Amino acid sequence: MPVAASSVAAFPGPRHNQRVQIFSGLGSEELNRIATQARSLRKARGEFIYIAGERADFVYILKRGRVKLSVVAETGKEIAIDIIQPGEIFGEFALVDESMRSNMTQALDDVLMWVFSKHDFTKLLTTQPQLALSYIKLVGDRRRRMEKKLSDITSKAVSARICELLHDLATSSAEVENIARDYLVPLTHHDVASLIGAARQTTTTILNDLERRGIIELGRGWIRVKRLKELQTYA
Repeated sequence: MPVAASSVAAFPGPRHNQRVQIFSGLGSEELNRIATQARSLRKARGEFIYIAGERADFVYILKRGRVKLSVVAETGKEIAIDIIQPGEIFGEFALVDESMRSNMTQALDDVLMWVFSKHDFTKLLTTQPQLALSYIKLVGDRRRRMEKKLSDITSKAVSARICELLHDLATSSAEVENIARDYLVPLTHHDVASLIGAARQTTTTILNDLERRGIIELGRGWIRVKRLKELQTYA
């Protein structure tokens, strides 16, 4: 069922650390036209949106919540490679003739997204120049993030990379209010380690130290940031 046109304005407003959004620069008329090509999909926290080996028939735009993008190593271990934020596209490899998924995506929160068939989304890109430009910018932004990650691995201490990741994820959620004191990051120690390119043991040691200092609280599958300012100065 197509998404109601009135829902197109529900994306969060700009933030200082906001990533490039696929709908940046689009007017209401263009958004309404795009909405007619989409259906809405909800997933609860922990549910998979797609897994490796499934047919790559759809492209997704995240409207609310956060999604973890992972790959599975030859050893069978899951490796988190990115966190998708509201306003971002994912599953876009379907547009370049990927017949089967090579990665998997899992909801970190209760999420809401728009789903497009790859045929419909390709048609939108050819008929909506501003959308095509936003798509190019988003792909470039994602590449810059990957380049920064590689640069950080060689130039920043693991503690600095952990604190930066937790800060960015804690403050990027659409649900975070300025008055909030606690920020929940639904990631495991292994997720954090793979996202920053560090050893699991080293990551766990630093997370435990942050908890001892009262800066974070560690749970089963989640990390709660309790003192955001102290997180920024820890490293």
